[in-house]
Amino acid sequence: MITTRLYSGFFIGAALILSACGPGAATAPIPVLSPATAAPAPPPVVEKAPVPESSPALPPIPLETGPLAIKVVYPDTGQLIQSKDSNFIFGSVGNGEAGLTINGILTPVWPNGSFMGWLPNPPADNPVYEIIATTGADTARVTHRVKIAAPPVGPVAPPDTIIPMTGERYAQLIGPATYQSDTDRVVTGYAPAGGVERWFLLPNTVLKVVGTKGTDAYVMPDSTQTLRIEKAEYKLLDSGTKVTSLRSSAFTMKNSPEWTDFVIPLTARPAYLVAESASTLRVILYGTRASRRQQGPVKPATSSYVTSVTAVTVGPQVQYTFALKGPIYGYQPIWEEGKLTFRIRKPPVIAQASPLMGLTIAVDPGHPPIGATGPTGLWEPVPTLDVGFKVRELLQAKGVNVLMTRTTADPVDLNLRGTMARRGNANALVSIHLNALPDGINPFRAQGTETYHYHLHSGPLAESVQKTAVANLGLPDNGAKRRNLALARPTWMPAILVEGAFIMMPDQEAAMRTPEYQEKYAKGIVDGLENYFRALAATQR
Repeated sequence: MITTRLYSGFFIGAALILSACGPGAATAPIPVLSPATAAPAPPPVVEKAPVPESSPALPPIPLETGPLAIKVVYPDTGQLIQSKDSNFIFGSVGNGEAGLTINGILTPVWPNGSFMGWLPNPPADNPVYEIIATTGADTARVTHRVKIAAPPVGPVAPPDTIIPMTGERYAQLIGPATYQSDTDRVVTGYAPAGGVERWFLLPNTVLKVVGTKGTDAYVMPDSTQTLRIEKAEYKLLDSGTKVTSLRSSAFTMKNSPEWTDFVIPLTARPAYLVAESASTLRVILYGTRASRRQQGPVKPATSSYVTSVTAVTVGPQVQYTFALKGPIYGYQPIWEEGKLTFRIRKPPVIAQASPLMGLTIAVDPGHPPIGATGPTGLWEPVPTLDVGFKVRELLQAKGVNVLMTRTTADPVDLNLRGTMARRGNANALVSIHLNALPDGINPFRAQGTETYHYHLHSGPLAESVQKTAVANLGLPDNGAKRRNLALARPTWMPAILVEGAFIMMPDQEAAMRTPEYQEKYAKGIVDGLENYFRALAATQR
């Protein structure tokens, strides 16, 4: 980064002699201004781009009138821009009264000195942003170098194709070594055609490999399904490895006040999928032959939340269907000593007048590690922790036992956060975040609050919190959406991730610095939790 400063000054006058030529022309001396009497040059014209209108719900941004100091937060110096033709650049100039141009284009500066620009990418052969900020009396300039991907030359190479596996080969799935329990260790299987659907498989499951693409393996749990497994999560077994055929024995049931266990003995770890509907769970065991017993409907004890279970053979699969008394609330597959236990959770008893009283809620202040950064340097984990503390305070006032996944600035492993909620038997998990955008998306158009869930039974909580968060934060409603995120994947409780505001936007970053707006975010979350559990109480009548 090359930085210079340009100061407006005074020009010293110079003598200029004009003569009129011609017969009889008279010559008169022209007065010369001395340095002491030189007229100052007018200050440069300061142009200032209009700042986009903010939501009335956002607090006013304080005016910063300090010295000019250009700081680019994004993109970093030397960063490769991952967009085709246009991108955003943001940071601060230190003075909210400054005018700003980037590569000659007027760029808005907010009162606190932060800026956000959306402009064409610089040329690949000279990838620089020339940034000039001026207040009239003071001017600063920065040359900010980045990298721009050169356009492809000639025909674009086709994507890697799947290379069929020669001979019969198998792969063993590898879970993260840091997790001791199989309940917490899963390997993700992806649909070859893409999409949001995922398979969460047990480590040490052995699957037939039918091909490779790059470093990924394509495996078949049975003849009806193909999955893609990433390189880090499998190892190829030696050719000729003998594989145990999958057989299931008759399941048994064990009821408790909070859940019902269905225990299925198996000869090996199966690949499986849990499919949800409104009040039905279906567990599909791939490539499994079933016991001839217990194929018809079985009725558990009347105290169970499960009304009936049916085990049937469908082609190369065994499918278990669990009918419930009400909506799905939570479940957990567990592998122990040659048995797959499918644990179905019963919703807590809820009082409509005080629906949160006595519950345990897991509050996850998003990040660190990593996290987005705003134009003036506000790092996402800082305000999310502040909001988390405010959520805890509001929940405790309603009689809630609050489980915080972090209470300090120290990093917490992403995947352990959901495990902490499960081990604490939380009744819901809410992860608190602030949003940012990938390269190539116009930040002035993609704004708002959004809430994510992955499993169907978490959808009602996501919709409830989304509604109240929008009402409190006053930003556009981007909706409740399904997305494969680590904090939205836990199954033992409804689990959601909330993106309250865009920290990369100057007005929203400034708002998230204030306790008042943090309180609004927290209240939006707590109101949504309360409405969700009140609605759940209505189903228990």
